[in-house]
Amino acid sequence: MLRWLATLVIAGLLLLTAMLPSTSIGRRGTEAQLRADVPQAVGRVGEPMPDFTLPDLDGTPVRLADFRGHPVLVTFERSVDW
Repeated sequence: MLRWLATLVIAGLLLLTAMLPSTSIGRRGTEAQLRADVPQAVGRVGEPMPDFTLPDLDGTPVRLADFRGHPVLVTFERSVDW
C-alpha cells in the first residue's frame, strides 16, 4: 500500500515538473521582463551592488558600503515563522 502511494506521489511530481513550465505561474520570462516587473532587481554579476542596509542576527543595521573592497556573500533564508 505504501509503495503504491509513493509511486503515485513520484508520478504526480514528475507530471508537475513536466507541466508547470507551460503554465503562467511556471514561466519565468526573459531577464528584461523580470527587471521590468521588479525594478529593485538591478544587480548583475560582476557589477557593484547598490548600497543597502539590512539587520544582522542581533538586529544591528549593517550597510553594504562598510564591506566595499571585500568579497561579500549575501544570503536570504526563510525563517520558520514566515
